[in-house]
Amino acid sequence: MVKIEIKELKGEEIGPAIDLAFYAFFPTPGSVDKIKEKIQYFTEDTSYVLFEDEKPVSAIVCKPILQNVRGVIKPMCGIQNVATSPEARRKGYAKKLMFKAFEHMKYHKQVFSTLYPFKEAYYEKMGYISFPQIRTAEFTPTSLESLLFKEISGTVERMQIDEGYEIYRTFLHEMRKKLHGMGVKADTELKRVKDEGQFWLAVAKDNEEVLGILTYKITGFWKEIKVRDFYYKNSQGKYLLLKWFAAHSDQVKEVHIPIRPDEYPETWVYDAFWGTKGKIKSRDWVPCPMGRVTIVEKLNGLNVGSGKISIKIKDDYCDWNNGSFSFESKEGILHVEKTNGYDCELTIQGFSAIIYGCYDLDDFQFKEWGILSQEVKDKIRKLFPHAYPYLHADF
Repeated sequence: MVKIEIKELKGEEIGPAIDLAFYAFFPTPGSVDKIKEKIQYFTEDTSYVLFEDEKPVSAIVCKPILQNVRGVIKPMCGIQNVATSPEARRKGYAKKLMFKAFEHMKYHKQVFSTLYPFKEAYYEKMGYISFPQIRTAEFTPTSLESLLFKEISGTVERMQIDEGYEIYRTFLHEMRKKLHGMGVKADTELKRVKDEGQFWLAVAKDNEEVLGILTYKITGFWKEIKVRDFYYKNSQGKYLLLKWFAAHSDQVKEVHIPIRPDEYPETWVYDAFWGTKGKIKSRDWVPCPMGRVTIVEKLNGLNVGSGKISIKIKDDYCDWNNGSFSFESKEGILHVEKTNGYDCELTIQGFSAIIYGCYDLDDFQFKEWGILSQEVKDKIRKLFPHAYPYLHADF
């Protein structure tokens, strides 16, 4: 009989998890040693590895991340590198490890969880719901040349990312306070951007105040500027950075920028997206991120609208979420309590959807998340207004 054992691995011990992830997600054959050279950046992570007769055959990684949800920073667990060797697949091992990961989240009081799925339907069964797809705006810098003749207060300073790392890190944390859904990796891993030094950093300033940042690579002469991060405090910062792109009109053919679901780059400058000049498309190499609530009782403090509603929640993976809860706004701050009565019943998927705010309540019945009366829908919309989560952290 095969002996099954799940081990918790951290730090220098996570080699088996890296080996399994390498086969599942990287071009092979190849050298896994290059990935293991980066092991110092993953010391905050916890790996759970399932062994068959002492042989590692399945693994999962739990990554601690702080995430903004409705204006409040909460502990979140990013699920990464869920991988099973071919000879051990179809045995339910990944599912076993997900149960282990949820126990880990409860112990560490990680209120939310996100991931980038290999298959959305698989993780939807585990309570996750998809966020809006990450999009990329592609346009020519020549379409921005009109900005070169506009007086915009402030300057843009270019530097290597290692030189400006503290500016970069500080600004990301500042933006996380403002952007719903935004998560930033722990400093231990974030520092990898500095150490590898693969990006330019452009900083928009006015009177020494940082108004915006972008990190990017140039793929070659008359090729592309590939932007990794594009964040700004206000329109002044945004247009300073757009003007910076315009200054490259004789150097590169296109600019590629990741954009949030609440951004509309076609409104920034006239003619940039007319005809064949530019396009906005989903990034085909990144699936929709997904998220879910993992500890309902810990949602106190979120910024909400007004009103009160009681919901009975069904969660097949986090048993502690099963039951009825009252959600009430007190001067715009959410208060959560267990209760006996309830106004409606929702699966954890449906409940996560209203917390993250990116779904139409009328769709719930077709997704089998719950059947809501018009009165209940009105209460939910009033208490949890529509929102656009943007994860940022990639893992």
